[in-house]
Parts: sequence; C-alpha cells; structure tokens
Amino acid sequence: MNCWKTINLEKDYGYTRLLISAISLAILFFITAFLCFQLTHPETRLSSHNAPLFAMLLLVTLLVHRVVHLIPVMKNKKKMTLFKRNCWQRVPKNIMLYSLLSPFCVISPVYFVLGVAFPMYAHYFIIIASIHAGYCLPDFLFAWKLLKAPKSCIIDQAQDEFDILVDQTSSS
Repeated sequence: MNCWKTINLEKDYGYTRLLISAISLAILFFITAFLCFQLTHPETRLSSHNAPLFAMLLLVTLLVHRVVHLIPVMKNKKKMTLFKRNCWQRVPKNIMLYSLLSPFCVISPVYFVLGVAFPMYAHYFIIIASIHAGYCLPDFLFAWKLLKAPKSCIIDQAQDEFDILVDQTSSS
C-alpha cells in the first residue's frame, strides 16, 4: 500500500481559521433554521424555561456525535476509542465517508423534528443543531477531501491525520 495523500486539517487550514469557520457555519445555520421556523410558525411563543436541561442536552449531543461516528466503523471491527481520538485502520473509503457524514445526517433531523413537536422550545433545539453543525465542519472538510480520493482507497487515521492509502498494483 502506498500513501496517496495525508490530510491534516490543522496544518492545511490552521486552528484559528477552522474555529472561525465553524463558528460562522453555526451562526449561518442558526439564522437560516430559525428564520425558516419563524416563517412557518409565526404564532409560536418561545419559552425560556429549562435552559440548564438544554445545556446538558448539548453535551449529550456531542457525546452521541462520537458514538454515531463509530457505528459504521464498528461493523468493520476496527480499533476505536470513544473518549480519545478515534484511530481507525484499514477502513474503506465508502464506510469512512458514511462515518464522517452520519452524525450530521442523524442528529440534525432529530432536532428539527423535536423543534416541530415542541415549538415553544424550538429555539433551543435550533441552537443545539447549529452548534452541532459547526462541530461537524471538520467532518465535512475531511469528507470533501476524501471524495477526491481514488475509489478503492483505504483510510488510516492516527491522531489528527488521515492517510489515504492505495494499492500499488491498482495505482499503476
């Protein structure tokens, strides 16, 4: 196996740029989602009760985000950790893409449904979904770079880097 490319977002973009981009994405996501909610539910009175409960829900969301990342990879039975950095070895491209995008695709719709089911707390659910969208920015960037990789590549991850590996015989 040859290393086709190594991706390290902090080296490529810088920590400050990633942080500012994630915050900007969260704000843009909030403005768009809250505006859509207000246009579809103009008569709703928002409640400020239970704010500590929603702060705890935000922390649970970030933990669930990590678990949802692991579900597609667990089927491959690769080495993984929940609280430390994930270290995946020999993960096929399609499974890695699914693993990178699944937290956003699973968690965000849940919060939109909860916002519709409990409109008086929709602003909390939209805030949590927005923060989660900003938290997903590195996943989106990794996925974007991974889409450009060869079809039959395999992904290894160690710490903050992804190594995209291709078979020597298929790259010739």
